[in-house]
Amino acid sequence: QQQQQQQPQSPQQHSPQRGGGAGVGGAELFEDDDFVPPAQPHLGDLELSPDVYALTGAELRRVRDFTIRRPNVGEVTFPGELDLVRERRVLDELPTIVRLEQGEAVIYPDHAMKPAEGEGLNRPALITLFQCKPPPGSLTDADSKARYRDRIARMTEVKGATFVDYDCDNGIWRFRVSHF
Repeated sequence: QQQQQQQPQSPQQHSPQRGGGAGVGGAELFEDDDFVPPAQPHLGDLELSPDVYALTGAELRRVRDFTIRRPNVGEVTFPGELDLVRERRVLDELPTIVRLEQGEAVIYPDHAMKPAEGEGLNRPALITLFQCKPPPGSLTDADSKARYRDRIARMTEVKGATFVDYDCDNGIWRFRVSHF
């Protein structure tokens, strides 16, 4: 199965956000005492690690390895540290920003919402997709599995991502992107 990756577009700026913080580069900055946690939107079956809607303003300033997961489908991990107070729009609009479906991960499906590279979730990520198995009975030996894995690796690179791994037996495909 193939992962559909958004084609790079020219950087787009966030529109200024509402609220009482001072806007910088389309994002709001809050003093910790002024921070009002966002209401958790309906996430459907998406799971978050850490649960950012349960964190304090100070904790949201330093979210490490933020992961968005849909069980048995896939997950997207944003390695390193993310300031979700500065990037509050992510918290407010998460269900419209992330789409995890069988065989694909799409961040910012609406190009009009996509921020400039490096802002919001338009940043480096590790994507893991589950249940990306080859057709039943198509891989009968180690050589056919190696050829299929190589095919997945080439397809990943053609789409502009960096291949990490593919497990034919379990259907787990891992790759990195520099942005969406």
